[in-house]
Amino acid sequence: MAVAVASLPTPAPTPPPTKQQELKKRKQPQPPYLPNRHDYHPTHPSLFRIEFGPEGEEFGSCLRAERAFAKGEILCPIRSTLPGTKAYSSVQVLPDPALPSSSRAATSRPTSFTTAAPASTRRHIELNSDLLYVNHSCDPNVVFDVNGREAEPSEQDERATSDGRWRVRAEKDIAKGEILTFAYFSTEWDMDQPFHCLCGTKRCLGTIQGARHIEQGVLDGYFVNDHILAMKALQREEQEQQHQ
Repeated sequence: MAVAVASLPTPAPTPPPTKQQELKKRKQPQPPYLPNRHDYHPTHPSLFRIEFGPEGEEFGSCLRAERAFAKGEILCPIRSTLPGTKAYSSVQVLPDPALPSSSRAATSRPTSFTTAAPASTRRHIELNSDLLYVNHSCDPNVVFDVNGREAEPSEQDERATSDGRWRVRAEKDIAKGEILTFAYFSTEWDMDQPFHCLCGTKRCLGTIQGARHIEQGVLDGYFVNDHILAMKALQREEQEQQHQ
């Protein structure tokens, strides 16, 4: 059951990361889903809504909850995504590069994690929905769980309760109107555009570059997707080999 809004303090906006500042430095291709304030139609109208940033700087925008959620509650499935490449707007869903099939890190991992996977295997996706506007925080209130696979169009599980399907889940109680955030390094190994985090929380890690640059002990305090854990295992394996 969702928490009562009246029992929580007024949500304080989390400043978006300086990703938009990086965008000014070099031209970037636009993601396939990029709404604007003048003809915006929410993709999840009962769940959340984009709050647009200043005119012409839409990536200073954020996503606010349209209702309250309780910790552990599934907000929505992650579905109807598009194939992507590593970019400021993409989400990583598998190891990139793939794990060498001969490595210890590949043991007991799905074939999709390894070099044995077909070349067409998607390792990054474009969200293709309002979820694009979930900003980063080092103390996030949601997680992007991309373990398993995306639900097929024929799977009508709108709340993504089926195990092994991609979903957004509440990491803590969320009040109506609160800005939704997730930890980018929970999905991204080596980010296309590192940035200096402005989340202002006690857990802030400063410059966010991806999980590759974060110690395992720090990652242990977060939900981190399996493909990131697998790449961390390979990183340790390679470091061991270098010191032999």
